[in-house]
Parts: sequence; structure tokens; C-alpha cells
Amino acid sequence: MFKFSELQQIHLEITNNCQASCPMCSRNYHGGIDNPLIEINNWTLDQFKNTINLEVLSQVKSLYFCGNFGDPLLNNDLIEMIEFAVANNPNIEIRVHTNGSLRGTQWWERFAKAMPSNHLVIFGIDGLEETHSLYRIGTDFNTIIRNAKSFIKAGGIAEWAFIRFKHNSHEVESAKELASEIGFQHFVMKDSRRFLLDKKFPVLDKNNNITHHLEPAAESKIVFIDRKVLDNYNQIVESSTINCQAKNNKEIYIDAHGRVFPCCWLANIPYSYTNDSTTLEVRQVITNQYNNMIKDFGGVDNIDTKYHSVQSIIDSENYQNLWDTYWANPKMITCARECGVNKLSKPIDQFVERTQYD
Repeated sequence: MFKFSELQQIHLEITNNCQASCPMCSRNYHGGIDNPLIEINNWTLDQFKNTINLEVLSQVKSLYFCGNFGDPLLNNDLIEMIEFAVANNPNIEIRVHTNGSLRGTQWWERFAKAMPSNHLVIFGIDGLEETHSLYRIGTDFNTIIRNAKSFIKAGGIAEWAFIRFKHNSHEVESAKELASEIGFQHFVMKDSRRFLLDKKFPVLDKNNNITHHLEPAAESKIVFIDRKVLDNYNQIVESSTINCQAKNNKEIYIDAHGRVFPCCWLANIPYSYTNDSTTLEVRQVITNQYNNMIKDFGGVDNIDTKYHSVQSIIDSENYQNLWDTYWANPKMITCARECGVNKLSKPIDQFVERTQYD
């Protein structure tokens, strides 16, 4: 693994709270009941300053505010965190991923003005007015468009990220036109990677009643996981060569509780919540691998920024050496799935189409 002196990027989850209930997000079960394994936590401004301190800011080139579960805008100190980072590293790149349905226009204008010249705010907008909330449950399309306009008018650079499903695939071209009209710099369309076996994904309300189904777009180029893949996952993992994206990008992920991981995929493992019997065996193996990894680290406190600096965690003997072990024997399923170099080990290939507006 790389040393702290080589660190380039940090992915931050400054909150794991979100007002939305996107059905394929693991912070809830199919859009219904909240995931009971998640304990809501928000970073304070002091925690940010202590963790992303002057030593860190003098080293890194990029901060990405996103995370596995939360929307960064639900942290009331987001702007102040960005102002602190920019004041101590004016050349830093700031990226923020949000559903865009929070805050008022004056906040968005202030948000734009706090940004460095090198920045990007990514708005998750999955359709137009009639379809958007079928996936982004709990958000309002018109509010998002109003906020995006305010941000862009105040000098903000924005990207429209569109997840394509069967129910919104007919709106892609119209959404591209609207994005150009409003002033988004990019429009990115991708297909969901989260369908397993059955291509009809039930969406539940808080009483566990099915409200509708999500289905992949007919045009989707993703090859989804099938029964053969699940039945042969051991062989697939063992035949993979893991080419770690976090290692290549010199990146770390810090979760809502301040714990340092190479990536968000590994940090997500202990919060996997499902009663789906078709994937239960594989998920249990993944959880066991995670628990063994934490044990080898000497406990979760050894990767916690409440007790150790980012530099000391990255440069620790365990952080430097353990990952090579988990990429070799035993290989972690999560690593093989996300960064495995093997045709069979990558049954889900991300399809992304990007449009840039001049």
C-alpha cells in the first residue's frame, strides 16, 4: 500500500444521514424500513479540522464529499469545512455528491462562492418531474432544479448524474436538453448495477407494502449477476487478480464514524442488511472476511481517526502490509468483485455515458 506522503485523494462521509429513501441504497430495505445496523453520526467542524488537518491538506489534491449512506448537505457544517480546506489549500479540488433536494437558494449561492476554482457538485437526478421520485423517494424534482439553477448562476460547476431504469429511459434525451439549458457542465447517464437474479426489484413503503417495481432499461449494457455466478463465486474469486483502484489512485475513504478504509466498498460491508436467501451465503462469507480483517488490524480503534491521525493509520505496519494479504490469500470477495481483473470476476460491468457541454 502507498505511504501517507503519496496520498492524493480522500473520500469523506461527513454524515450517514439522508432524507431520501432510494430503494437500492443499503441505508434502507427496498425503500422501506431503515437499516437497523446504521447508527446515524455527523462530523463536527472540529472533527473535520482535526482529521483533515493542515498536514493532510498540504498533502492531498482532492476531497470528495459523498459516502455510502448520507447526503453531505445534511451536515450543517459542510460549507465551513470547505472554507477551511480551501483557506489552507487554495488549489485543492472539491467534489460533492448530493440529491440536491435540500437547502434554500441563498444557501446554494453561498455554497458556490465557498468553492475553489477546481470543483464539481454532482446532482443525482434520475428522470424528469413525473419519474424522478420513483427512485429518489423523498426528494422533490422542482426543488432540485431550483437549487441547481441558483448554484450555477452563482458560479458553481455542476454535473447531472442520471441513473437509467426502464421507467425513465425514454426521458434521457429530454433530460440532456434540460441540463444544457440550465447550465450543467456534464450530463452522465449510467445503468444501475444493483439488480440481482430477478430483474424486477420491488419497492416497499414503511409498512412493507409493494408500491412499484424497478426494472433495468431494455437498452442496458450491464451483464447482471446470475445463478451461475453465485454458485461459483469461490472459483471466480480465486481466479481473479485484484488491481486495487484505491491503491492506484492513492486514495482513502473515511466513514461517518471517522474510520479509515481504502475504499467505500469495504466500509459498507458491516452494514449489509437483507433477508434475501439467494445471496445470504455469499454475504455471510463477505461479513466473516471483514471481521477477520478488522481482527488482523488489532481492532477497529486502530483505523479510527478519533484515536490516531490519518498519517499514522496509513503508515502503520498493518495498513501497509495487510492489504496485499487480502488481495492474495484469502482474497476478499468485495475486492475481487470491484477490482478483480478477470472476465468472470466482473459480472457487473459499469456502463457510463458522459456528455460535456461547452
